[in-house]
Amino acid sequence: MFQQHNNYTKALLIIFCLNCLVGIVFIGMLLPSLAAEQSILLYVLTTILSLLIVLNIYLAYRIYLRNISALKLSLLLYGMQIFGFETKNWALSLNFGMMFSLSWDYESTNITINFLPAFICFLIFLALRSVNEMGKKEATHKL
Repeated sequence: MFQQHNNYTKALLIIFCLNCLVGIVFIGMLLPSLAAEQSILLYVLTTILSLLIVLNIYLAYRIYLRNISALKLSLLLYGMQIFGFETKNWALSLNFGMMFSLSWDYESTNITINFLPAFICFLIFLALRSVNEMGKKEATHKL
C-alpha cells in the first residue's frame, strides 16, 4: 500500500476509466452482430473482451485503494497489449479499449505496435518509481 496518490496514479485512474468506457462501447457495437451471425468465435471474442474490461475495472479500483500490486499487475496487462501479430492463418492481439497503433506488413505477416498501451506502461513505471521513492522518504523520516 502506498500512502497517497500522485499525478501519475491519478492520470492512470482516468485513463483506465476511459479505456473501460471505450471497451464497453465496442462490446455494445458487437452485440447486434452476436444476434445476427451466431458465430462461436464472436461469442469467445466478446467474452474475452468482457473479462479484460472487468479486470481493468478491478485494477483501477485497487489502484484507487492505493494498492501497489495492482500497479504491477496493470503493467503486465497493458504490456501484453503492445504487440500484435497476424498471418494468413492466425492472429494474436490482446487489445481492448483505446488503440493508437502502427502496422508493418512483411510478405504475409502483419506486425502491429499499439502506442497507447506503451504510453500507459510508461506511466505505470513512473508511478511505481514515484511510489517507491515516497515510501523510502517516509521510512527515512520515521528513523
